[in-house]
Amino acid sequence: MGARQIDKVLDYLTEHGSITTREAVIELSIMSLPKRIEELRRAGHSIVTEYRRSTSGARYGVYRLEER
Repeated sequence: MGARQIDKVLDYLTEHGSITTREAVIELSIMSLPKRIEELRRAGHSIVTEYRRSTSGARYGVYRLEER
């Protein structure tokens, strides 16, 4: 059985420092990153969201583990 999606997201955050929905879809095959982030927060992980704009003007979130 493969790793749970929240474990994949947490591992990615730990290794890369941040994750976007696009990265989650392409790299991890996770279609609902905001839901996984919510689950990680409920599990006690401190994750901050920074909103950015793409070159086309679309708004997207970048999720990072908060320094403790």
